[in-house]
Amino acid sequence: MKNEQLKGTLLVLFGASFWGIGGTVTEKLFTDYHLPVSLFVAVRLTLSGFFLLLIAKLIQRQPLMHIFKVKHSLFQLIIYALFGMLGVQYTFMATIDKGNVAVATLLQFLAPVVILIYLLLTRKSKFRIADITIILCSLFGTSLLLTNGNFSTLSVPSNAVVWGLLTACAAAFYTVYATKLFINWPSLVVIGWSMFIGGIALSIINLDFSFPWHLLDLKGVLYFIFVITFGTMFAFWMYLESVKYISPQTTALFGVMEPVTAVISSVIWLKVSFGLWQLIGMIIILTVVLYMSIGMKPRRKKRKKYKVNKAL
Repeated sequence: MKNEQLKGTLLVLFGASFWGIGGTVTEKLFTDYHLPVSLFVAVRLTLSGFFLLLIAKLIQRQPLMHIFKVKHSLFQLIIYALFGMLGVQYTFMATIDKGNVAVATLLQFLAPVVILIYLLLTRKSKFRIADITIILCSLFGTSLLLTNGNFSTLSVPSNAVVWGLLTACAAAFYTVYATKLFINWPSLVVIGWSMFIGGIALSIINLDFSFPWHLLDLKGVLYFIFVITFGTMFAFWMYLESVKYISPQTTALFGVMEPVTAVISSVIWLKVSFGLWQLIGMIIILTVVLYMSIGMKPRRKKRKKYKVNKAL
């Protein structure tokens, strides 16, 4: 039992760390090689999806084509691929391109708060006193992250802030909508196909199925390979494998390694400026998300009240 817990812990730690470092390497590609975001995302999703499907078929022996035989599931898969996977990947990469990986990763981590706000606004969940505290704390932490304590100015470009907030919204949809598919289909198959479909769709939108390899030298090619393999494919696979051995709460706990490694690697390697107040903002955001993931009691859906017809 202890060996399984250790295996699950190591998987989620490495998976989350690869995600964080992969984001930093992506920022390096955008900064030094000026890769177009759309083409980069299209190729990254297509290749990563293809290799994840190979893992699902060759290692996990999962059937890949069955999901296409069920019309309802196929429709859900396409929606998830275009608005979930492609949505969150494109907005995340655009945030890195316009700002930096630290801000992009932390704003993406606000997805649970966005889900909470959505549930409250649509009255699908009962309001609790803790909810207002969570929302206010997340807003305060985000404001520190974006201003570094000087509320009269932004410490990151405004377009990066917009893309980052869109990332949080896309990640919220990505998280909520995925449950409909994961109930009936293997998660690796769903993620693999959603990446592949999203990448092909973006290539069609770009009217370009090529990639500007001429912009990359040998070091740039190695960076790109790292992002596709460790920063995407292995990161997703390890994270999904971890839930077989440890609880979702433990997975969420160690999942904070993604923003932590993103911040540390970008500050040390890319010399990204990250002030004291931004660090405090990061701690507040991570604390809020962790509390929502492992500290809060399960939410109860708001029940509809029906009038009883006394004539019956």
